[in-house]
Amino acid sequence: MTREVLDLIKNMDLKAAEKQVVLRCAPMIMGLKPSNLLVLKQGEERCMRQLFENTRFSCCRLYCAGREAVLLVYEPLLLMRTLAVPKARKMLCQHGYREFAFDALLDRLAGRYLAYRMQMGAFPHEMGLFLGYPPEDVQGFLDNGGRHALCTGYWKVYQEKAKKIRLFRSFDQAGERLLRFLADGAELSEVLERA
Repeated sequence: MTREVLDLIKNMDLKAAEKQVVLRCAPMIMGLKPSNLLVLKQGEERCMRQLFENTRFSCCRLYCAGREAVLLVYEPLLLMRTLAVPKARKMLCQHGYREFAFDALLDRLAGRYLAYRMQMGAFPHEMGLFLGYPPEDVQGFLDNGGRHALCTGYWKVYQEKAKKIRLFRSFDQAGERLLRFLADGAELSEVLERA
């Protein structure tokens, strides 16, 4: 991020949870990515759900305990298409997904993530597919135990490095555009409703 962008963020009059949406979800809001994770403090979930009401985005709670809630915020049509890719489907099957109705996929992910957080299961690495990471990079991560990546950006890249670097740049540019909209006086709720 450029110094100018960091200054924009610093000077924004947004609540902490809204800043997290801007910083983490810009590629999703701008239509480049199907979803993002938000890790929220206790009490912020309701505010977050209200922020996404009347927009094309939805929220799925993956975890809530103590002072933390984890939400998967997603654009349903884009996420459905992402998970319908044959390579993604095959990987989901390998991780125990048997039902492919959209709600069943989300429920299974939430269950596996909850089991992980309760120390009753391994981390659900297939979450990368839900976050829009290419199947080949999710598989590369699994095959290599997270080592030997060609590069690291929004995820660890194991194939098509140049293509992924261009994609990461477009994600960064989406974030900068969103920040500029907000710095020019747009309200986050308006941006989300129009996205």
